[in-house]
Amino acid sequence: MIGLIVQFVIIGLWAATLVVHIRRLFRLAQLESLQVWDHKLRRKIVRVWWWLGREEYWRGVQTDGLCCMQVTFMLMLMVWGSYP
Repeated sequence: MIGLIVQFVIIGLWAATLVVHIRRLFRLAQLESLQVWDHKLRRKIVRVWWWLGREEYWRGVQTDGLCCMQVTFMLMLMVWGSYP
């Protein structure tokens, strides 16, 4: 039972990190609303692609990814240590 709870916590942690960075990418690319589905969409997608190639975007992703890996590792050690 404790293992299942820890798995859900880890999944929630990674999902939250993914959502935060996707929202950040959309904000940087000025892609906050997709109400217009015409030729402007292609320019917005090109902006997203451009930001995916920038170091400024990936620096935050790497930092948060390492923090998630650290918490995941600590939770796994905690669960492993709690079993006899």
